[in-house]
Amino acid sequence: MTLIFLPPYSPELNPIELLWHKMKYEWMAFKARTAERLQADVGKILDGFGSDCRMTFC
Repeated sequence: MTLIFLPPYSPELNPIELLWHKMKYEWMAFKARTAERLQADVGKILDGFGSDCRMTFC
């Protein structure tokens, strides 16, 4: 087994960074002012991702 380390900062190689990028893009349409609204908005964004995206990150 050979360990291969990622460079110190390499978001394009880290799958979770791709998810955060997509979430930030989708987030622009929402204006949450309460914790409950924030939770609902995040749920809507995650529900909008296809099942292929969920399988990649989960």
